[in-house]
Amino acid sequence: MERWLKGVKRVATSSNDAECSKAVRAENTAITDPDDDATTSSSTVSKTKKRKYDESYISFGFVDSNGSPLCMLCSKLLPNSSMAPAKLRRHLETVHPESKDKNKDFFVKRTVIGKSKI
Repeated sequence: MERWLKGVKRVATSSNDAECSKAVRAENTAITDPDDDATTSSSTVSKTKKRKYDESYISFGFVDSNGSPLCMLCSKLLPNSSMAPAKLRRHLETVHPESKDKNKDFFVKRTVIGKSKI
């Protein structure tokens, strides 16, 4: 609570208050000091999670394409951040509702057919 109250700036109305304002500005600088561990630990930026392809994603119609999911039905390459089962399932259910009830074997056969055409 004291740190929050120290962060409040006061307006100087006389010479005595001006000295007080200088002290408050000095305290504010001390609070936001980048060398202070309390400020740097809360301001660190978290890294984005790099997901890895899992073989179970074939049941949603996706194969791995250089670390990103590739939809076998529409050939759309999704970003790596979309490589979560819920997001892959959502793509399948919203974009390809006719294929949402297909089993894993359907997509495996489609993968084999796609490779033989190449």
